[in-house]
Amino acid sequence: MTDMTAENSFKDTKEEKQLFTAKDITLIAMFAAFIAVCSYISIPLGPVPFTLQTFAVFVVAAILGTKRGTLTVIIYILVGAIGIPVFNGAGGVGVLAGSTGGYILGFILTALTVGLMNDYIKLKNHGARMALMAGSMLIGDVLCFIVGTIHFMNLTEMNLATSLSYCVIPFIIPDIAKIIVATIFVDRVKKYVRL
Repeated sequence: MTDMTAENSFKDTKEEKQLFTAKDITLIAMFAAFIAVCSYISIPLGPVPFTLQTFAVFVVAAILGTKRGTLTVIIYILVGAIGIPVFNGAGGVGVLAGSTGGYILGFILTALTVGLMNDYIKLKNHGARMALMAGSMLIGDVLCFIVGTIHFMNLTEMNLATSLSYCVIPFIIPDIAKIIVATIFVDRVKKYVRL
């Protein structure tokens, strides 16, 4: 019995020293694919299409947490950067350098914000936790819009009002809907699945 306890303790110590376990790598790969699939669900709304990428980033960051969630988003972006068409059916560095590339890069800030707020702010009340999750997604979304719009303005030389009318205002209501659905979805998943 003592030998088994010592062996389990050694295994636990060994797992703690690993940066990412096999389970982490599997989850990161699966959720990066999930973001890619969601990017294909698209409705054109002017220069910036409406996709479910943001919804996927919200879900990934809230379920996987700061480290795994942010790395998942970075891997997704790197996969697209090497030319695999995961950015709404397109790929390559040119997409990231293009007018909408700032929004894709802004997903990293979104994932960091959602992950950090949900990992480090602990609330006992279920309603408060749901509000925190939705609030973290909203803040992450705003940060993504800021990065993306600055990038868009730099490339197109449009003024702020015009850029907001193209890239932000049409997405406010859809993104609020995505935040609500993502919050409910994550809450349901976390109740039944321990990742």
